[in-house]
Amino acid sequence: MADTRVQREVESWIRQNWLPREYGQVFHSRELRLTGGGVFDFDAVSEDGKIAVTISTSGAQTASGKRGSGKLQKIRADALFLMMAEVARRVLLFTEADMYELCKKERQNGRLPASIEFALVADLPAELRERLSEARKVASREVSPGDAV
Repeated sequence: MADTRVQREVESWIRQNWLPREYGQVFHSRELRLTGGGVFDFDAVSEDGKIAVTISTSGAQTASGKRGSGKLQKIRADALFLMMAEVARRVLLFTEADMYELCKKERQNGRLPASIEFALVADLPAELRERLSEARKVASREVSPGDAV
């Protein structure tokens, strides 16, 4: 099973560094009540509870170069939960420029909500970005079909 420690480290760095710098307040991972009555654990919620954030560390393509439809479906699910959160601002953050651009096109074509803000975390530390890239390669090898044994 894929090791997701580096993704969690990336999310933590974004919560502790990027979000406070961009939004001027502290963020924590926490549950919010949804309009449907349930709860969802968001990657980041502002201290005042007015901003909910989900973080995508996925690229737009699979290891074989095809469009990552499963990855896009995950972002659509995150968008649904963002829309159901009782907050003033909803944000989808991306660490990968290709997924950011793909989602902007999806929104322009009416397949993601216009009311969700998109942001690209372009200044992720190089060491963290490199480890994230390597973790994705390892995960891709785990799920790629190989020679039968």
